[in-house]
Amino acid sequence: MSNKVLIIDSNSVLAMRLKVLFELLGGQVEHIHYNMLDEGITFTHYDVIAIAHGIPSHYLTVLCPLKEHCKLILLAPKPDNTEHLEVFSQFNKALPNGIVVYPFFANKEITHLLERVLEVGANQRLVLPTVLLVDHDPSRLEQLAMSLRGAQLKVFTATKIDSALALASKEHIDLLISDFNFEDGTGVGMFVRLKALSPNCRCLLVTSRASQVDMMEAIRQGVEDVLLKPFDESELLQSLHKLWQTELLRRQNQELVERLQDTVDALIERDSLLRVIYKHTPDPIVLFKRSGAIIEANDASMRLLKLSQSEIQARSIYDLFATDCSDSLKAAIKEVGVQRHFNCELILPQASGDIPLMGTFNEIDHHGEVAFAVIFKNVAQLKKKQQVLEEAKEVLEVEVQARTAQLQRAKDAAEAANLSKSEFLANMSHELRTPMHSILSFARFGLDKLSCGEAPLEKLQKYLARIETSGERLLLLLNNLLDLSRLDAGHFPFNPSNYDFTSIIKTGIDDVAGSALAKKIQFALSVPVEPVLLYCDQEQMNQVIRNLLGNALKFSPEDSQVKVDVTLIGNKVAVAISDQGVGIPDDELEQVFSKFVQSSKTNSGAGGTGLGLAICKEFILLHKGCIYACNNEFGGATVHIELPLSQH
Repeated sequence: MSNKVLIIDSNSVLAMRLKVLFELLGGQVEHIHYNMLDEGITFTHYDVIAIAHGIPSHYLTVLCPLKEHCKLILLAPKPDNTEHLEVFSQFNKALPNGIVVYPFFANKEITHLLERVLEVGANQRLVLPTVLLVDHDPSRLEQLAMSLRGAQLKVFTATKIDSALALASKEHIDLLISDFNFEDGTGVGMFVRLKALSPNCRCLLVTSRASQVDMMEAIRQGVEDVLLKPFDESELLQSLHKLWQTELLRRQNQELVERLQDTVDALIERDSLLRVIYKHTPDPIVLFKRSGAIIEANDASMRLLKLSQSEIQARSIYDLFATDCSDSLKAAIKEVGVQRHFNCELILPQASGDIPLMGTFNEIDHHGEVAFAVIFKNVAQLKKKQQVLEEAKEVLEVEVQARTAQLQRAKDAAEAANLSKSEFLANMSHELRTPMHSILSFARFGLDKLSCGEAPLEKLQKYLARIETSGERLLLLLNNLLDLSRLDAGHFPFNPSNYDFTSIIKTGIDDVAGSALAKKIQFALSVPVEPVLLYCDQEQMNQVIRNLLGNALKFSPEDSQVKVDVTLIGNKVAVAISDQGVGIPDDELEQVFSKFVQSSKTNSGAGGTGLGLAICKEFILLHKGCIYACNNEFGGATVHIELPLSQH
């Protein structure tokens, strides 16, 4: 049963030598990298354990149980490798039972050491030879046979050459012990014929006179030794042992040569496979010394660098890349630690443009010297994808900011609408309470007068007139609310037809003439000479003109003027209503057309609910027109309306 051997390695050449030598000695070798220790190894399954140098010191906690192992080998680093020596010293102290093998040991010395480690145990079978003993003297033959059988040897005997050869044809013979002279021939001749049956048989001749033996002929035929009569049992056994040890050594050597050849063949096959993979892999691979001198490169490297193998080997690895990249690479190689591998980003300058590369560097042992192997990856596509992702991230950030701003505007608009609603409710309360208070007050006055019997007709008429005015004011407010509600719901009646727009303007002026007369405000109307036919809903247009003229009068000072200009622009009619009032703040020119919103300059003192302009805007939009406001150069504001003349 062969010894089970575990070699824990760190890509060491000495460990590879040890593996081959163990295999030549018949060991069953398992060769692992130290990273596999993390997966858990049962050390008791192995007869011999070898630990290579270069293993990180934190693995000592895993390997500490081996200090009780009876067959432990430690592989030392070279004396010039200071870093590995320090770590190896820690291993040597923690595992004092380990046998140290140094890199300067020759294979012969290591083999002798391993033979001692793999010494044969008591349970191993001792191989003994099968002996053919031939002598013409039967009594001496029997005495010699008894001596040999006493030494636990298997012995066959014969007194003649023919009978001896007959036995040899049936049995495998390892050693021939023969007398020299026989009646039918000589011992040398018999040995020559015996070797045809057992090629590996060895021969010990016995003679009473050395002169009888032609030593040159005997040696030429393969006779190993000659024993002179008389001899004792001890001399015979010593000569036999010498012959058999020689045969065993020959067999062991032959077995070693065969196993060595098998190992060499396997190594050649493995090396050939690795060479094929190395040569034809699509990833560029370069081997170089610590100084930067390139040892060799595969075909992919030649395609990448656009250089031949000889041109590459004449270069330094540091000369291939941009200066800053080479400096970073030198620093990384200088600082490489026990892990012995690192990654480095590099830029390869080319006439067609720089090529970004990612290099994976590993420290290796090259003929006893520290070297490096690097695998390059072209990361140009990865860089492009990364750039696309970064651009997408920036676009997404812009969209998020825009959406955030949009939501903020919506929030501000909602807050403004909520504020407008609050202001509307406050104004509405005032607008409802004032006429209602007036109606109730004058109704009580009239009832009091009637109950007292004092009811002059003039007083009652005055009270009833006030009640009527307040009721109309309430009705207008409620109508505005109803109109706005129906506009929002899309249920407002829309009955368009062709009407004279100039007449609608004049009707609106007549409707607010009383208010203008009370404030001594004059209207300046400018209309085209020809009739202006407008496809519209007459009631809605009347309400729009009335509302706009009413607003102009409401916010105009006394003894001022309101201008109304009507002009034709292509297939459109434009109306501009200008007053000389307080105007509208620039940042509120759009807001005043929103529901429940009043200008900050007009939302106190003049009354109103902020519905008039909103209703005007909805009516104008129903007619596919537009309405907007602007401030006049010399004070006041102007509201502009643009409407299509014909039906769309």
